[in-house]
Amino acid sequence: MVLLPPRASAPRSKNPVLRVGQRVFVSAERGAVLTDDAGHDTPHRLADGAEVEIVAWRPRGATGTRYRIHSRPDGLEGWLQAGELRAAAIETPAPEPTVPPSPPAGRKFGQRR
Repeated sequence: MVLLPPRASAPRSKNPVLRVGQRVFVSAERGAVLTDDAGHDTPHRLADGAEVEIVAWRPRGATGTRYRIHSRPDGLEGWLQAGELRAAAIETPAPEPTVPPSPPAGRKFGQRR
């Protein structure tokens, strides 16, 4: 019997997993440039926060997943990197960690008056 070493798993991406038909928002401070099927820039740019619909996706290995999007107001279609999209209308900051209240001075924790 031959034992093989465990396979190293690929690092997880921090980008959201989006589905076809989902409405999402552009997440790029200076806007995002749409690319064509070959990955070349087009003259079209979408502003940060623009709502778009996912119409297709393409895994790209180490270069990351690309999503084909459709912008309804202006009819633009093209490809964006996963990192240029977000699921929420605005990014919500991470919640502040909560600190439990300290016991009143002069008493030990758990002691009654």
